[in-house]
Amino acid sequence: MSFLTDMARRLQATAAEDAQVHEQVTLDNLRRLRLGALLALPVFAGASAWALAVAQDASANMALPWQQAVGSVHLCGFALALVLGVLAHGALRRGHVGWLARALPVVAAVATLLLGVLLMLFYQWVTPKATPLMVTAVAVALVFYLRPVLSAVLFSGMAALGFAALPLTQPNPALLASGRVSALVIPLTGLLLSVLSWRKNTVNILLSRSLAQANATLAAKQVELERLAWHDSLTGLCNRGEFMRRADHELLRAMRHNYSTAFVLLDLDHFKRVNDHYGHPVGDAVLRHLAGVLKAGVRASDVVARLGGEEFIVMLPHARLDAALLCAEKLRRCVQEHPLATEAGWLSVTVSLGVVEVPPQSRADVSMAYAAIDRALYRAKSAGRNCVQAGTLVVDDEPTEPARLVV
Repeated sequence: MSFLTDMARRLQATAAEDAQVHEQVTLDNLRRLRLGALLALPVFAGASAWALAVAQDASANMALPWQQAVGSVHLCGFALALVLGVLAHGALRRGHVGWLARALPVVAAVATLLLGVLLMLFYQWVTPKATPLMVTAVAVALVFYLRPVLSAVLFSGMAALGFAALPLTQPNPALLASGRVSALVIPLTGLLLSVLSWRKNTVNILLSRSLAQANATLAAKQVELERLAWHDSLTGLCNRGEFMRRADHELLRAMRHNYSTAFVLLDLDHFKRVNDHYGHPVGDAVLRHLAGVLKAGVRASDVVARLGGEEFIVMLPHARLDAALLCAEKLRRCVQEHPLATEAGWLSVTVSLGVVEVPPQSRADVSMAYAAIDRALYRAKSAGRNCVQAGTLVVDDEPTEPARLVV
């Protein structure tokens, strides 16, 4: 009883897997049908032309009946291959798996098996071999991916038809018995090959889908890891390392093209009080809110980053000190005039800002600029906070290779 239960469970799992791949299998069958028809056309054309031409030879009167029959069957095969190939091509171009797309491979399999039975019957007039039946059975089993139930019906019908019709062309009892054995064994072999081919194809499709999904998940995680490596996880802004890298490249470009770059360093005033009074979740919300205000208040070409804690920095390419001071003052007002809504009410925050300009002739690097705006920010805090102070860039008279900030 447990064996039957296990078998039923496996059959249900197999049916579920088949339902998952049915559409792709149909498209694969259409592609194989189109290619098979293209390859079969010259074979059928050559075989029918040869058989019919020999049948017209008066010196071959003894072979005339079977050659005419064989030539006619090959001619029918040529016509079927042409029609089915054209229909398969049209179905593939439409790309829609409808009733025609599902029916064409079945029709092609039935026609191929019928041709095999007919050719075997006509060959029995002159030879006891069942080669046509073997060739067509193996071709159907390997070319088309057919469900096991459908394969069982088709190959059983092939066996029954061959077994019943063989006496029509094979009068010898011994050869008839041998031919009937072949008519039963060959379809059974084809059925086994068909089931194995179908199962292998189903497993391969499911494995390829699983692998593709795993690769997509891995790629998404890789993108996320790269984003986390470059961005601050809380605010979504550039992190310290990414900002320093961009600023370093921007200063080198500014030196080469002779334009100034300005930096604005800002720090939330009394942020510790926010965390102590409202809690760290509100403090995180304040940082995210500030990041949004800063991004909305600068140009698309400017770079906003969170250096750590409540400290933020803005890089303003192509900006002199006067323009940077105006931008900093604008940011200060925006932060002050846009409070954050919390459960305890509206929470207003202010920022202190330091500004510095890096002229191209200064040959200053990021560490020098940061030191200057850090001093300016300290003066802004000493002046009572919620204000803007300009910094002075300190550069050596004879600079050597610019120092780089190690992050």
